Amino acid sequence: MGLDPRDLVSLTHTFFNTIYKHYRNETPDTTWDLKLHLSVELLRCLLQHSKHKTIETHQKFTAGTYFVVPPSILVQKATVPETSRSQAEDILAGLLSGQEESIGWRWREDPMRQKPLKAEWIEEKKRKQTCDVDRVILYVHGGAYCIGSPAQSRFIVNKVVKAAGARAFSVDYRLAPQSPFPAAVIDTLAAYLYLIQPPANSGLNPINPSNIVIMGDSAGGGLSLATMLILRDAGLPQPAACVCWSPWVDLYHSLPSVLENSATDYLPNGIVHKPSPANPIKDYKNFQERLNRIQYYAYNSALDCPYVSPLLAKDLGGLGQLYVTCGNAERLRDEAILFAYKASKTCSDVFEGESTNGQHEHEPTKVTLHVYDAMPHVFQIFGFHPAATDAVSRTASFIRNAIPSRPSSPGNRSPERRSNEDLPSSLYGVEIHVNDARQDEDEDEDEFVSEDDLMLIKRISVIGKSREFEGMEKPKLREWVDTLGKLPDFTKNPEIFNNLLNV
Repeated sequence: MGLDPRDLVSLTHTFFNTIYKHYRNETPDTTWDLKLHLSVELLRCLLQHSKHKTIETHQKFTAGTYFVVPPSILVQKATVPETSRSQAEDILAGLLSGQEESIGWRWREDPMRQKPLKAEWIEEKKRKQTCDVDRVILYVHGGAYCIGSPAQSRFIVNKVVKAAGARAFSVDYRLAPQSPFPAAVIDTLAAYLYLIQPPANSGLNPINPSNIVIMGDSAGGGLSLATMLILRDAGLPQPAACVCWSPWVDLYHSLPSVLENSATDYLPNGIVHKPSPANPIKDYKNFQERLNRIQYYAYNSALDCPYVSPLLAKDLGGLGQLYVTCGNAERLRDEAILFAYKASKTCSDVFEGESTNGQHEHEPTKVTLHVYDAMPHVFQIFGFHPAATDAVSRTASFIRNAIPSRPSSPGNRSPERRSNEDLPSSLYGVEIHVNDARQDEDEDEDEFVSEDDLMLIKRISVIGKSREFEGMEKPKLREWVDTLGKLPDFTKNPEIFNNLLNV
């Protein structure tokens, strides 16, 4: 993509202006050092200038951009078989039956479907010599569902796999607006189905679901949770756990932090781009046209689908183990916190008005939420900062706890497996296996949700120290629930429209 003169001038001005403000103690947060302050402001400047280029230009740039990984990290290209994507389509078709009109397009006829579903394996070269269990992370990159790629996210994925003693399968799912919902979640589900039931001639051995963690950041976090909901609703084997960094789970942008934290986050006021053939919003300055399609990823009529906005699901129980991180200064903070309460069914009376329409109520989901003081959206990308380093370390500890090493036979590097009659392996025509050993490693016992707990929320300082989380008061939770899934009344408050959508 490159930077045009307009971008360079703006970045230069932002750079020097930020330094000037920092040394005048005019920082968005008093705990920010100069390096973090500069990083947030420069990234915000770049994202705000996205409207000067087409979405296709951005997609081409992010698809080809990558950061060099250390020599100790191995990257191998892969392709998810079409049979796995066809399986995923059939599953979604059943779950979305009757909702075709609200989805808004014939998604099974997507022209982008003709392109193979690519992915890549990322692992440390000496992993097999140092690990006695095959931990696999299905990684789903972020990028507002419309940009990003596995290549671009390698720089952070390689840190996680190294710290967790795992290998990652990073999927290059279809992007909006060319391929709106449910294309991305179909591709993510297809990648998972491929891992647990690869075709006989694929060269990949079936991976035990209990050896898999689904992980994503931002929109990738939303896709990870949507995939967990689909697996639950379809009665399919679930992975060991799900990890989400700053997940985007409310595409209505209906919670207060979206506007309240605008000064401390690099996320722009809205995702807009120069008009192009792929762009469904031909004139983003047109008030009514912008209201008719507020997201590239889904039509307005589909935003309340739980596989689009997981926070709006009637029941978030039955999702196994979840580990969620967010920044206290980011725009998506409130939805991460509310998701933790709703999924764990803590303060369940706050959500009692959300009827499940007689459907089976699932057991509470066990959720660990870490809220990092003063941190912006997906702050883990700022690898120089202590909070980012700490977050990667805690994530790795969670993954190691979710998929623990076997305490016996330390010299045996191949996981022991046995058949599990409780798993619906007949759905795939293959035998599903699980590990015999499920014992924790030597991490702190209070770091994550224990067997008897439903939710653990911790505040983490900017230097990575744990603090007590005072918890949310019920009136505030009820206030959030009342606004959830509702667009602000832009006609009565045009300044909100201008703020939120960057018009």
